Amino acid sequence: MIKTTLIALATVFVASMSPVSEARTATYVFCEKGGKLAWYEEHYSSRSVQATYYRCVNEGGSPSIVYI
Repeated sequence: MIKTTLIALATVFVASMSPVSEARTATYVFCEKGGKLAWYEEHYSSRSVQATYYRCVNEGGSPSIVYI
């Protein structure tokens, strides 16, 4: 009885954690210039995020990264 209850609780715990680990699917890069939002882009790969980050820096902006 105790073993069955522990297995059921573990299954519920793992099932509830799965969406949390998959929740971060998109990354947004916001580029601010002069205190105003100049542009932003949505990316799904870390390489694209890095390229966009450096593009903002090269354009004279200050980038912010938001994971969703």
